[in-house]
Amino acid sequence: MRFYSCLNRRAALILWACLLGAVGPTPGLASPNPKLPVMPGEMVDIGGHRMHIYCIGWGKPTVVLDSGAGGFSLEWVRVQEVLARRTRVCSYDRAGYGWSELGPLPRSVEQITRELRTLLKNAGVEGPYVMVGHSFGGYSAQAFARSYPGETAGLVLIESSHPEQATRFPARSSERPRSIIPRSRNYIAFRHIMHPNFPKEMAPIANRLMNSWNHIMTWREEMMMFPASAARAMSSKPMPAIPVVVLTRGQRVWPNNAYGDQMERIWMDLQDELSRLSADRVHLIAEHSGHQIHLDQPGIVINALLTLLDSNFSDK
Repeated sequence: MRFYSCLNRRAALILWACLLGAVGPTPGLASPNPKLPVMPGEMVDIGGHRMHIYCIGWGKPTVVLDSGAGGFSLEWVRVQEVLARRTRVCSYDRAGYGWSELGPLPRSVEQITRELRTLLKNAGVEGPYVMVGHSFGGYSAQAFARSYPGETAGLVLIESSHPEQATRFPARSSERPRSIIPRSRNYIAFRHIMHPNFPKEMAPIANRLMNSWNHIMTWREEMMMFPASAARAMSSKPMPAIPVVVLTRGQRVWPNNAYGDQMERIWMDLQDELSRLSADRVHLIAEHSGHQIHLDQPGIVINALLTLLDSNFSDK
């Protein structure tokens, strides 16, 4: 990890490209220790690399869960298990995260969205889909809805990224880079610190996967591509006329000072704007949650999705 931190981006990307041809399948990470759970779901070839997807339950529409930058499928386990009693629910790992193999660069929202649609098709997961996106995963969910409106039945944005946040957030100082997202993941010297509310039974394997070279490299590349992904989202097709639910945290995440106050105000403005993506919309505040609402208060996410399903698809 220290070696990578000393590389410039060009050299790092060359190294990534070389490894795409050299790194073998990742499922072996799942079960060298018999005390750790095996990989749920399946690995699916999407043309050049394989991705992990885990679907349970029956019914339509299919709920698709997409994590924020640095996250992966196991963080949805509580939400997924309950929702599967109502309909089909799929969690997956973006290329490079969790069990999924590294994917081609750049790791932009355009590339990620294409891969997700191919994954769903190749895995035989039928639409229509209710796309659920947390943080950076909200970009993917929005992009999917705009790119494939005929396949998208609803949109749930959990502390989602906004296309303008990279430009509207103020720089903290001349010495420190602009903060463009709330603190979703903690990486200290390229070491992931597990969220305290991560499901304890999944924490050992999650900690191992989230501290892998593939995982941290992918996280860095997604963050490097954040402004480009935002620009792409702003220039994309219009949002279809679908129900939209926005979930926003109630707890503060930025410093308790004038800069933090400004960031908090801008974040809430951005969340309000996201809630206006559709005329059929709901904006909910999770008062006791930080940025990762699905871990802090999974019941709120579950209830929001069940309400959306019951209100729009109860007869299907």
